[in-house]
Parts: sequence; C-alpha cells; structure tokens
Amino acid sequence: MKKLIVITIALVTLTATNSLAANFYEATHGSTFGNFATGRTSDQGRGAFGFGAGIAKYTSVVGWFSYGLSQYTDGRLKLSLVDADEDSDNIEIAFGADFKYQFWSVNGAVPNPLDMALGGFLEYADYGLKSALQVGGQIIGSYPFTLQNGTILSPYGRFNVRLEDRSEEFKEGEKSESDLEFGLNGGVAWQVSPTVNVYGEFQIDGNDGIFLGIDFSVL
Repeated sequence: MKKLIVITIALVTLTATNSLAANFYEATHGSTFGNFATGRTSDQGRGAFGFGAGIAKYTSVVGWFSYGLSQYTDGRLKLSLVDADEDSDNIEIAFGADFKYQFWSVNGAVPNPLDMALGGFLEYADYGLKSALQVGGQIIGSYPFTLQNGTILSPYGRFNVRLEDRSEEFKEGEKSESDLEFGLNGGVAWQVSPTVNVYGEFQIDGNDGIFLGIDFSVL
C-alpha cells in the first residue's frame, strides 16, 4: 500500500512538472494589455493617456495613448512592461496598437441598443529567446448608464479573433507555432468626470486574469 501511494505521488508530481515546463511556443500567449475600452469612440481630436496593471498569467504594467481620428474612429499606441518568467526578475517589453470604428450608438440620431465598434489590433512581445506576434480583429459592445450624481457607468465586453505566432529559441534551433486564437474581456468603465475614466475587467484569452486602469484626457 505504501509503495502504491509513493508511486502515485511520484506520477502526479512528474505530470505537474511536465505541464508547468510546457514550451512557450506550445502555449497560447494572449494579450498583456487588457482592453480598457468601451464600444464608444473618443471625440475627434481628443487625446488621452492611460495607465493600468494586469494581474494575470503574465503580470504587466500598461501604458497607452489614445486619439480620436474622426467622429466614429479612434486609435491607440500601447506599451507594456511584462514579468513573463516567474523564475527570473527580468522585465520585458511588449508593444501594441489598435483601432476601432463605432457603427452603433445608443445616443445617435437613430438610437441603437448598444454602443458597438469593430476594429483591429497588433501586438508584439520580445522576451529575448522567446517572442509572440499577434494580429487580429475585435468587436466591442457597451451600454452607458447615467447615475444620479451625473457620472456614467458603462458595462462592456470585447471579443477578439487573432492569428498568434509564438517562437522560442533552443540549442537545436528555433521552434515556432502559429494558431488562430480568440479571447474575451468583460468589465466596467466608470466616467468619474468628463476627463477621467476608471476601468476594471477580467480577461480570458490565454493570459487570463484581472486588469485595472485609468485614463486622463490631455487634448
């Protein structure tokens, strides 16, 4: 009986170790940026700086600049500092950009049931011997609720489909894998003033976790 218990524990430990040691290129990477956006686009000419943090598979600190390109289109440039290795103190960098076009508006001339936007994104993370490139499309929906104190609370959701290419260097050479992946974000944006928004959301896309952020209008 004791031998059976020892063998069982050894097998479980070996299985768990092999699972944890899975190669980077074999596992979905996901976004280190979160979403931090509703289905409503920024006003034309409006610029905002944002900052956030992700408590997820890869712990990250995020910064972005968004700008209203037209009445219904905006774009963002994003930078993320990532702790991608639990066994190392190295902090790596990821870059990203996205845009969206709002095709539905709750408060438009013809009211719609939601604020809805379609868009695309690109993200690149370089971890030395490892890297991940993601290109995809996204759809974002939200609904604004005006509270009694005049602030606006907007529950939102984002669904993305992307081509994700992951590479890892080994002694015998580079190994890479490309897969079609998808992800989901859901959260709430709170417009505490005309120039400040606060965000809280969850993310399920391979880099699963919680993201918190804030942005400030500067233009």
